[in-house]
Amino acid sequence: MGGAKVGDATAVEMPENRDEDKPKSCSDAVFGRRARKYAFIFIVSFLAILTIKDVIDLFKEYFEYPKESDINIVFNETMTMPNITFCMSRQQAWSHFKLNLSAPVDEWDMIVDESLANMTDHDGFMGTPWDYRLVMEAYDMIATHSSIERETTAHGSARSMFGFKNAPRLAGKRKTFKKWRDILDTRGITMDEFTQKTGMEVLRRSLQVFKRFTFDEDVIIKTKIHISWISQMEMCFQPMFDTDNFPPINDQGRFFDMLLSHNAENLDGQSVSCMSVDFHGRPSSLNRFMEGKGRSRDGFIDELCLGQRHEVTVHVTAHYQMLENDDDGTACRDVEEGEDNEFDCRSRCRMEMIRGMCKCTPLTLSYLAKDDLDLFPLCDYTKCDVDVQNGTFSDSECSAKCYHDCNQMRYEVDHAVKGRMVRPDLTLVNLHWGSFEYLSMEQQWKYTTTTFIAALGGSIGMWLGLSILSLIQLVTYSYTYFTKKIVNEKILKKSGPPEKETDGDADFQIDNGTEKKKMSLAENPFAEFFPSGSDGAKKPKMGSRQSSLDKDSNVPAVSYTSNPGGTSKVRIN
Repeated sequence: MGGAKVGDATAVEMPENRDEDKPKSCSDAVFGRRARKYAFIFIVSFLAILTIKDVIDLFKEYFEYPKESDINIVFNETMTMPNITFCMSRQQAWSHFKLNLSAPVDEWDMIVDESLANMTDHDGFMGTPWDYRLVMEAYDMIATHSSIERETTAHGSARSMFGFKNAPRLAGKRKTFKKWRDILDTRGITMDEFTQKTGMEVLRRSLQVFKRFTFDEDVIIKTKIHISWISQMEMCFQPMFDTDNFPPINDQGRFFDMLLSHNAENLDGQSVSCMSVDFHGRPSSLNRFMEGKGRSRDGFIDELCLGQRHEVTVHVTAHYQMLENDDDGTACRDVEEGEDNEFDCRSRCRMEMIRGMCKCTPLTLSYLAKDDLDLFPLCDYTKCDVDVQNGTFSDSECSAKCYHDCNQMRYEVDHAVKGRMVRPDLTLVNLHWGSFEYLSMEQQWKYTTTTFIAALGGSIGMWLGLSILSLIQLVTYSYTYFTKKIVNEKILKKSGPPEKETDGDADFQIDNGTEKKKMSLAENPFAEFFPSGSDGAKKPKMGSRQSSLDKDSNVPAVSYTSNPGGTSKVRIN
């Protein structure tokens, strides 16, 4: 039986029924489905704004590389022997040299030349005790070069080079230094060996006791001496130990002794500077003045005056381990073995400046030279032409790249004078160790990759209860929506009818026996709040296209088409 058809002339007006959307009571208006929906959207939007703010703040903090500090009080059983530097004035060091000012100069030169002639090789030069005249000439040569190369400003160094080359009063020094340079070259003596030999020849006339002290009488610790500085102002030296002779400090109290002698008669009536001790191991007093502004001056005293017995007590107050950074006031670098510390870095800058001026390596800085002494031989300033009037000399740009060590120790030093020595030509210094407890502060990065991801997950889960997986799902859903629903549909509308959708977008399916459910990363993470098949879903309106599709299949299908006249045409098949 054929289906009846209603022509276009037959039109049945089907007004939309919106009674369902209107609230039926005040209670329904406040607590109804529409109110709950808008309330949910408002709450989610508000919490989403808070979440976005927290995430932005977290990323901003992360890219500022924040640090955090771990502070502890350390209770040690033992302490490591600190690096100690003793310094004495040149007057005190030379007090044993009794000069005969009435003796002719030729006699002096003859004794020196004869002594040097007897030292025919390297071992003879290093192993033979020197006459005091040799010691004074060698000391003066090293001290003069230190003054020219290091104990002055960059421009002052250039002026000193010019004066050393051209000043008539320095003609004798130029001749003497050339003689010593020839001796060093022919005997194969390096500048460092020459410095150590000269310093030891000075000290052997003064040093009576210089050793580690332990309360265990069976333990014998061999102590060597390293000369760290020779200048016209002072000479500095340090105790040095090998691996087998470097035990820790096990007990509080005395741990090092030094006894020095001087010629009180030669120093009578003179103003002699007191000795100093530096527990940071800085090679000289110059090191403290080369450092930047505002540095701590701990771990140092300069009140060890002659003829007295001194008791110096030291202990660690704090240990700081900072992270490498370039921030003003805290910029520092970790100094690994074989790398330059701050003092050597600044000294290397001066060496590079002099190399640029004279194409040679300064003598007192030659220990910093690697394998380029063939390219930059040791300096002879009589052959260096420096334009002091028109030249501009500076090493500040290079020195700005020198940072202090991130590993810092802070010492507290107490000094007590225990009276005068029985013999006025002796000076005794006893070093004591105080407390073994100190404050330790270690910096660490606040965020690692793991902790940052955890913090990010906490930020997005704080207000919305989301997780990193939810974030991934939201990004995937947004990408799929914009590419598939917007881009593809616009393209397909222009090119032709869309193809039938398949289940290819599903990442996997779950079959629970009654239905197969697609599971995809592109799923809307908020879809569970609006379940399409629940009882609370909005029912289709009467007269809508969906209403006709939901009818029983035995009922003839009814379709509605729009009419410019404002009515609907009904076609019954």
